[in-house]
Amino acid sequence: MGGRLYGQQALQEGFVPRLVGLHHKDGYLVPFAYPKGAPVVRVVGGRGSGKTALLGAVHDAYNGRVPLARVDLGAPGFGEPGVADGDDDVPNASRITHLLYLLAYKLGLEVRHFGRPMTFPRLSLGLLVVTAWRPLNSGETDVRPPDLRRAEADLRTLITAEDPDVRRRRESLGRWFDLVTDNLPLVLSAVPGLDTIAGIVLDSARTQLLKNEPDKGALAWWGDRLHSSQGYQGDSLQRLFQFVRGFRRLDDRRRTAEEHLVAALLDDIDANYGTLRRLNRKPRPVLLLDNAHTDVGRVFLDLLDAGHGDASGRARTRPAAIATLLGRRRGYPPLSEVGGDAVPRDRPLVLSVPDIEPAHIAEMLSPVDYPDHLPRVVARYSGGRAASARTLADAAVRRVEDVGTIRGGELLDEAAPALLAKLLPDPVMRERLVLLSAAADAGTRRGLWTFAHPEDHSEEMVAVRVREADDYRTRSCLDGDRALDLLLRHRLASTLTHERWRDTQLRLRSLCDPRGDTYLHHTLALGRVEEVVSVLHHRFTVTPPAAWLTSLNRICAAPHPREGYEPPAGSPTLSCTACGSDAPGPHHDAVASLVPLLWRLSDPLTLAPREDELTTVRIALETLYGNKAAHAAYREASAAWPVRLRAGAQAPDLPVQEGAAS
Repeated sequence: MGGRLYGQQALQEGFVPRLVGLHHKDGYLVPFAYPKGAPVVRVVGGRGSGKTALLGAVHDAYNGRVPLARVDLGAPGFGEPGVADGDDDVPNASRITHLLYLLAYKLGLEVRHFGRPMTFPRLSLGLLVVTAWRPLNSGETDVRPPDLRRAEADLRTLITAEDPDVRRRRESLGRWFDLVTDNLPLVLSAVPGLDTIAGIVLDSARTQLLKNEPDKGALAWWGDRLHSSQGYQGDSLQRLFQFVRGFRRLDDRRRTAEEHLVAALLDDIDANYGTLRRLNRKPRPVLLLDNAHTDVGRVFLDLLDAGHGDASGRARTRPAAIATLLGRRRGYPPLSEVGGDAVPRDRPLVLSVPDIEPAHIAEMLSPVDYPDHLPRVVARYSGGRAASARTLADAAVRRVEDVGTIRGGELLDEAAPALLAKLLPDPVMRERLVLLSAAADAGTRRGLWTFAHPEDHSEEMVAVRVREADDYRTRSCLDGDRALDLLLRHRLASTLTHERWRDTQLRLRSLCDPRGDTYLHHTLALGRVEEVVSVLHHRFTVTPPAAWLTSLNRICAAPHPREGYEPPAGSPTLSCTACGSDAPGPHHDAVASLVPLLWRLSDPLTLAPREDELTTVRIALETLYGNKAAHAAYREASAAWPVRLRAGAQAPDLPVQEGAAS
């Protein structure tokens, strides 16, 4: 089932019906948004953003009402049970031919009230020759039955003859075709499990091959498509059987051959809509392509784009094609832009999945009486992803129903493993990233890995391990994702004992420049608040205000250990060089108020700040301002930070007035 959509209704309920020509629920027809053929719609979003749920909702709305094919381009066998993956390195099959077999089979299924099922004679002919025909001197080991080999040799003689006997050629074609279909599991050994589907698709090829007028219909289409300027000679049938050579080259000529096959699919779809269906404005077929960011997905979308155009400008029936891609949403208009009567003209048309809204999170939590701070926690850890928010909200609702209340840490303990498994499916890379999340910058990541994995002795091996994890996160379009960072750090803290937490932070701190922010970041994670306060007070006297506030932001974003952690006994207490032998003054007291409070409020599981805490932040920053014009950044922060903290912002995202940061 498609499930509940959040922020995607404009596409599913408004735009898709105008692509298909049929209302998403009721049976009435809808005017086409693109009378001359719709573009392929690409929907871009991260893992858990709701892309697959969108396809599920469209599938549920139109399945059984129009010809429809849904495939997962990132799954084995494209998600078809019992079908293995295709292979691009075999002569007679590729991932594209595998996909085309599935699409033709699914689109060709009978649909009640739609009329005669769709047929694919052009495509089936093309798939037949690339799948079953072996050119001379192909270099392949021939394990086919002797009778099939003899039938092929006889047919080759008749096809290559300058003036073949039409009756004998037709008989030879029929004999060869029958033997091919009888041996499809062997012919399609490169794609186990596809033979049943392929047999159904190829049924329509037999009629086209054996018809009395071979220069009409699907054969004529191939004859026109494979014209002499491309090196094809002879009649339509001879050109078709020459076509297989280009496919078997395993180079750019295979891609050209696949372009012909996709064009055959699209022209077959168009041919299924004759005059009567066009006059009756029959709805268009639907293609739903999940995970189209994969290699085969990118190739297929490019081929679809190339085949959608028509130089004549005449109206053509094209499928309503929607493809989802894993990717960053920046730079693409949101799905909401296709609401109402909007008809985007971009080709390709790329739209982004919007972030989930606070009202949606409140709706997810509505079955129970939840604490006021809970929606904010769900929003932080979901990162705007609908599926992540759903996982968190469902876990929260279950716990409130079971025990009557919930704490943020308990919620994350339950939900974080499932969230991380969804965002980072590779368990090895996931565990690497959990460990590396403790490092605040790139300079300490390798040192942390060496500390945790002393068996990796060489620097090269350590560099490879870290780079593999970082590359995996980048490929997952999650580099720089704040919500993922929070999940990884929570998972790390939950798996470390207090002693191991201390050792990890000490090791990280030892790798840092003692004069830098990262050193203080790990010092604060150790709980050594006074040490951080003393250093920051000294910096206050020598550092420009904007730079000082930026450092405060970074340092107070330090992670928090699990509840019950105590700073190590005997932690050094540094005397404040800014205070000297004097008793702490107002500036020291202001810094001493800000650091522990901002650090606590930066905990993503913290409750909403109290008004007295916001007042403390404001007064401390006003004290640092001290009515000095050069300290205007502190005055700006005293006004802005309490407001942003009340709204849910945390370090390191508190605003700093623009200006020199060094």
